[in-house]
Amino acid sequence: MNSSIGSIRDGLAAPAGAWDLRRASRRRRSLARFAAPLAFALLALAACDDGGSEGPALNPVDDDTIEVLAQYPVNGDALVGTVDPAHRAVWERFNELFPAELHPEINLFVAIDAEKSGGTDGAMQLSAVNPADYYLALDVTGSVAPDELDRTMIHEFAHLLTLRPSQVPRNEAAIATCDVFTDSEGCPREGSYLRAYFEEFWPGFLGADLAAEDKETAPAARFATGDFVTEYAATIPTEDIAEVFAEWVKAETSPAGDTVKERKLRFFDAYPELAPIRDGAREALAN
Repeated sequence: MNSSIGSIRDGLAAPAGAWDLRRASRRRRSLARFAAPLAFALLALAACDDGGSEGPALNPVDDDTIEVLAQYPVNGDALVGTVDPAHRAVWERFNELFPAELHPEINLFVAIDAEKSGGTDGAMQLSAVNPADYYLALDVTGSVAPDELDRTMIHEFAHLLTLRPSQVPRNEAAIATCDVFTDSEGCPREGSYLRAYFEEFWPGFLGADLAAEDKETAPAARFATGDFVTEYAATIPTEDIAEVFAEWVKAETSPAGDTVKERKLRFFDAYPELAPIRDGAREALAN
């Protein structure tokens, strides 16, 4: 699944065969911002009339790699406008896992076709119209098995949880001097989930290191160490923590060993504020 990352891109020229930072992450895409917030208000009004939008002139979804079937403004846990029942069912499932109060930043739901999107079944991304907002994109065609789509929903929520402004303040000027990896729009603050995770499991690995490495052999070599929960987790640090969060939510118990992978799977145990979120998602998974 392909996607792009838009914050370390400036000034980092990648050699042949190295990572293209605009295509480094499967699920989280370009964070470009180039339109006024008013445009989204106009889009929302249009969506109320026709049940969705398939490419307005000023589009919050700045990604030509996904096949967009419809876009729906979000009001709490509800989709605005005339909504396809299959699309509503996917959105409601996400809210069963993570109630609306846990994701107030999401103001747009994007229904996509995974098979026509190169296999991408989900994305959590900043709006290209208003960088204070996020959109959630999920497959609505039924081509993705329900349990797999549930896991994708958990993975995408992890991106929101770890990348929201309270965790990573929006300050692109801070990227150049950030002492931990960043692929968002700022440097993870002290005490944030990302900073703690990267300092423990990706020490010294920065955006320039990702830009310089071979996009095929480097992730494969990392995965071969046995330190990662999935092959995808070995591609990039932000995907590593999202994959670990998904495994942590789904696991009945945390492992007791001291391998890198086992310590990763215990990482979120250190944050008691996340336990109710995990427990709520587990309850929904059981239903």
